[in-house]
Amino acid sequence: RSFTPFRRFSRLDPVTEYVHTMHRGAELHYIVGNSKFYDVLVPTERIYRDMLLEAGARSVQINALRKRNSKKELVEFDVVARL
Repeated sequence: RSFTPFRRFSRLDPVTEYVHTMHRGAELHYIVGNSKFYDVLVPTERIYRDMLLEAGARSVQINALRKRNSKKELVEFDVVARL
């Protein structure tokens, strides 16, 4: 079996399972924080939005909850999927 460092991000199984298990009209909330590595900002909230839309969510909204203490550009988000 070959090593794939981003294999975890290429599979939608957990997200797809949640979307397909929940009733139509339900809301699914993910609380996530963006990250920054070597001056590259990783937009985790947009990655989750895209995964949820691909998994079949009808709409996804991103709400900023708070600034994180470690670096000024880091924020914690509530990613809300409407199914």
